[in-house]
Amino acid sequence: MAETISQFLTASKSIEAGKFSPLYLLHGEETYFLDALAELLEEKVLQPAERSFNQTLVYGKEISMTDLVSTARRYPMMSRYQLIIVKDAQHLKDWDKLLAYAENPLESTVLVLVYRGAKFDMRLKVGKALAKHSVYLADKLRDYQLRDWIPEYCRLKGKSIDSSAANMLIDLLGADLAVIHNELDKVFVHMTDDFVRAVHIEQHVDFNREYNVFELQSALASRNFNKCVQIAHQMGTRSEKGELLRSVPALYNYFSKVLKVQNTQARSKQELASALGVNPFFVDEYVMAARNYSAPDLERVFRAIKYLDLRLKGVHRGSASDGDLLAEAVVQILRPSQS
Repeated sequence: MAETISQFLTASKSIEAGKFSPLYLLHGEETYFLDALAELLEEKVLQPAERSFNQTLVYGKEISMTDLVSTARRYPMMSRYQLIIVKDAQHLKDWDKLLAYAENPLESTVLVLVYRGAKFDMRLKVGKALAKHSVYLADKLRDYQLRDWIPEYCRLKGKSIDSSAANMLIDLLGADLAVIHNELDKVFVHMTDDFVRAVHIEQHVDFNREYNVFELQSALASRNFNKCVQIAHQMGTRSEKGELLRSVPALYNYFSKVLKVQNTQARSKQELASALGVNPFFVDEYVMAARNYSAPDLERVFRAIKYLDLRLKGVHRGSASDGDLLAEAVVQILRPSQS
């Protein structure tokens, strides 16, 4: 599990248990985790009746470091703690003025510095002083790390998720956590049970249902040339720069499962679904594709996908658009076998 995720879960458990640090530095590029910890502290440190006198929420652009330190040195009123949350702390200036306080903070103050979008320089004297307290660094999650996080997010919401559904989310939405969480929350509203399946993602996640990589895969499975080219063209026309590159792993994984169908000993739909790691709902399509593509066909398919990946990354692409490259790859995939 990614360190960003494991540390987030550890920090969350500590806060949930009421174990508060006098100083928190929350920094890094994956801002969802920073905001989530700040919100959890806002919820847990003070009781609702204590907040009017003991909770201060400010932004880095709005307060000087001198005033922040002065506020932090105040004692709470009729409460065990006072809570200060500084949002956008990356805009704070004169960090050296925090050093003396960071070396000897008030135990009755919980000061939370939300330093969004970048890493704090921990080599500074004040950084070393802050490191003695609670420092959480949220690095940007990569696609493969999202596969660890999405089940955890569902668990935190009292749900669980099928691996194929999680993969589908990433293929559709990329690595934007805010978008993924928003779409998952919408899925939760429409569900009648607590287990998210691929069919739920298909039904409730917002994406163009006619022109996307999943529709392209279905058209490729049936070797529908005109529909494949149409979908590829529309995907190229409607996608933002670099977006089609996210379709390449989806295509590779799809045809890897087609190859697995050809080589598996499984015969029933349930056995095939288990072998492929997919919902039985999708098995018929994979079986159809396995019939429509011979072993030599699949060798050509994987070469075409690999070449597409290279060209989308700038190798031998010339002046072709991303959509042109995808359309060319589709034509190569569908090329009739040599007799």
